[in-house]
Amino acid sequence: MDRGFRDRIQLIGGTLAAISIVLCASSIICLVLLRLYTKFSYRLALYQVSSSLLFGAAVFGAFYSFPNSGSPPSTYCMVFAFVAQYTVWVQIVFTACLTSHLFCLSVFYKNLAKCEPTYVLFSLLVPLVLAIVPFITKNYGPSDGWCWIQSLNYINSTNGTILEPNFNGKVEQMVLLYGPAFAILLACSGGVIVMGIILACRAFKNGAALAVTNSGQQHHQQLLKQLLPLIIYPIIFFLYFLTPFANRLYIISKDNVPPNSLTYAAVFFITSWSMGPGVGLLVHMAIIFYITRRRRGCGRKVKNYVSIDEEGIATRGTSQRTVSVTSATHYVIPDET
Repeated sequence: MDRGFRDRIQLIGGTLAAISIVLCASSIICLVLLRLYTKFSYRLALYQVSSSLLFGAAVFGAFYSFPNSGSPPSTYCMVFAFVAQYTVWVQIVFTACLTSHLFCLSVFYKNLAKCEPTYVLFSLLVPLVLAIVPFITKNYGPSDGWCWIQSLNYINSTNGTILEPNFNGKVEQMVLLYGPAFAILLACSGGVIVMGIILACRAFKNGAALAVTNSGQQHHQQLLKQLLPLIIYPIIFFLYFLTPFANRLYIISKDNVPPNSLTYAAVFFITSWSMGPGVGLLVHMAIIFYITRRRRGCGRKVKNYVSIDEEGIATRGTSQRTVSVTSATHYVIPDET
């Protein structure tokens, strides 16, 4: 890989990863300060953003621990490669758990909130299996501008370090990440689409709104409203995944010669993968904060008002009625009769 080309990739990837770290950390701090972690839906978002924060930190280290051209992989490079592989799978597995939870809640009316510890443990333990295999096969190292599963083997000889195609590394790239990740994210996106169609049909059938006939259904509807903003995560992850997937297929088919434009786009979407959940949570909390302020403002009492009687004479007076905070004066219009 050309040195200038590699430096540009590292600059783009490292900068975006640093921005992702700041955004994810900011969203977590805001969530904690507002004590929103006491709600189940926000804890799910907290888990997702926390994994994104770790992935952004791992990507940042994977870009800047890349060794010089022709040098064997360093320990730091292999460690960051392992952490990147592990945290990206934590995001994918938790996204699958999140989609399953929303699907069961919206389609089958089953609230699996008691499975929260299971979601967390499953998302932390399963990725270990997929991340430790390249450690055993010693395939972690420099790979196309950053540290991950190697596409080339570094072989020391009397003439220096020789680079040879790493067939096992290419297989592990597809088997341990791109293949199963594509299938899982595609299934999650399909589940979200099916979920949306079912909810839309129910809303249309019940007069553009879900019918609420008892307290149990009302609680279910309120819980569903809190969780529905989370359905955007599977779709975002799947869309972000497509470009790196296409870039990896191209690199493998062209014997490790990456195209400039596609590789730049892949680097952008890989780092944006960790940025999306942080931005989404910040926007969601900002909207909730704005709506809450508006609702509190609508409860203010005003005393001054102008009353217009039947003869059209305006009279000032006082009132304790509650009106919108945007209205400084309340106008009372008499009945036409």
